[in-house]
Amino acid sequence: MFQRILKRWSQYKYRFVPWIANNLNENHPRLVPSVLEDKVVSDDVIEHTLLTVFQKFNSTSSLHRTEQNVRNVDILFKELGYKTDRRKSCLSDGGRGVFVTDGTVKPGTLVSLYPGLVYQPWEPVFWVSLANPFLFRCADGVHIDGKDTGLSKMMYNSCARRDGVMGELMCDTSWLVEKPVNPLAVGQYVNNQTEEFPANVAYQEFDVPVSFPVHLRKYFPNTEARLQTDMDQQLGQMLLRLVVLVSLREVQAGEELFSTYYTIVSSNQ
Repeated sequence: MFQRILKRWSQYKYRFVPWIANNLNENHPRLVPSVLEDKVVSDDVIEHTLLTVFQKFNSTSSLHRTEQNVRNVDILFKELGYKTDRRKSCLSDGGRGVFVTDGTVKPGTLVSLYPGLVYQPWEPVFWVSLANPFLFRCADGVHIDGKDTGLSKMMYNSCARRDGVMGELMCDTSWLVEKPVNPLAVGQYVNNQTEEFPANVAYQEFDVPVSFPVHLRKYFPNTEARLQTDMDQQLGQMLLRLVVLVSLREVQAGEELFSTYYTIVSSNQ
């Protein structure tokens, strides 16, 4: 029992703010001088990549989910030059990780999305945060719950059905199973860097613009916990928060992806 608790803590501690604060020097945080310089590539590049890939995914939408996954993995290889998969991590306490299985990831390439239910800063996340190593906190206090089991899974499925339009979902729920329709939706399984395995990808926050085609939103593995209203739309608050992972260098087939679980942005810039 003690070993199980210790193993879970070893994975969870990088999401636990007090532990992070006491171990900044030891764990090599990613340092950036401003929020804008936190971005590896521009938002326009992210949007263009998502539009291109999702349009291709849409051509397979009539197939069974498993077949869609196979075809969409091939689409990613053709469009972006690589394939990824979840496998046992190189780290002894890393559980499953994400590996490049074919091709080469070029620097500045979108490699995955962080799926999950999006909570605004004022929304409570206490219950879903318990023993949850997949709760991602954005710079502005927005949280994304990427856990694919238990209460988190139930909450995501409930909100996904709530936000459907004319029987069509406005988000992807297949990231909750082993072979997702959108094979990019595995970012929650990317492990934290170590001295032996420094980060080769970085998190980047991205707000999906209102103008993004409605018929392609079904490939976003994220939806809001709150029910958005007409007033939200009038105030321009219908933007969906995404967290994407972008490569920092060339990554070859056989390499595991590693990120930095926290980034320090200077407050005096």
